Amino acid sequence: MKKRIINGLLTALGPAILIWFLATNDLTSIWNVIRTTDPLLFGASVVLVFPFLYSKGWRWRLILQGWNINISPWFASLLYTLGIFVGSVTPGQGGDAVKAWYLRREGHPLGPSLLSIVVDRFFDVAIMGIIAGSGLYFYRTFLPGNVQLLIIASLLGVVVGVAILASAGLRRWFSTKVLPVVVPAKLRQLAVKAGLKDRVLHMPLSRIVTLVLFSFLTLGWTFVRLYLLFLATGVKIDIGPYMAMIAIISLVSVISIAGIGIRDVVMILIMTNLAQTGQMVPVAGGSFSSEQATSLALGISTLFLVLNVINVVLGFLVSLRYPLGDALLKTDLATAEE
Repeated sequence: MKKRIINGLLTALGPAILIWFLATNDLTSIWNVIRTTDPLLFGASVVLVFPFLYSKGWRWRLILQGWNINISPWFASLLYTLGIFVGSVTPGQGGDAVKAWYLRREGHPLGPSLLSIVVDRFFDVAIMGIIAGSGLYFYRTFLPGNVQLLIIASLLGVVVGVAILASAGLRRWFSTKVLPVVVPAKLRQLAVKAGLKDRVLHMPLSRIVTLVLFSFLTLGWTFVRLYLLFLATGVKIDIGPYMAMIAIISLVSVISIAGIGIRDVVMILIMTNLAQTGQMVPVAGGSFSSEQATSLALGISTLFLVLNVINVVLGFLVSLRYPLGDALLKTDLATAEE
């Protein structure tokens, strides 16, 4: 019961923060930011979702190949899109699980499929953690201490994770000494039955390097898409502080549903300070006041949410065409590629 109460409070935290911001700021100014958004730049940001999803699917495919699971980039991209949709309408990591179940439906082992999703997530967090680390430099004068600690913890996690993936000795130590302590016995038995025995965290250094390069490519689409939203609202922001802000947002947004509220806090804090230091200025020239920066932060955050909704809608459309358990899924995809 206590855990449910805590989870409920955390779930309500983000929306409560957003409501407070909307109640204490000029709604007309926020609406004007959205209303005057350049439709061409916004449209370009929307269209770039397709190379984003394709590159995400391609990277996941590379991870799967390490465990002898071979699927096409097109198939992987569709599953990735489905995962975004399911993850948005189910609690926990339902979106991740459904990708593994699709692979199992096509005859692939469930255990390595689930492990590939964990590794895929790790590379996203790793790259974002590294980029967010630059925020310790750009925002050292005003970033809250707890956020700085989160960034430092992420960087340490990246170092430990890469070391475990790259070193056979560390992998053996981790699987024989650490996992038995932190993972319940029943879950370990389930992992063995699912096909994870002698496979845990095995990945050669050459593949790790390749995946890191692909991770920069896939996340590059994210940075470009979101920067277009800033330009669409008439905002020019220095690249370094911008990338650090987006990376920090990605790390802290998991606290609330779709990052609502938490994302707004980070954007207001950073964008008001960047406006004061001249690192964020109007495209047409001049400067922003703190009030204008706050309205821009809330308006652009809303546009971020719109992009997320579009991603979810795409996943929903794919789920209608290829519902879970569709025996013709693989055949249809193979036909589409010919």
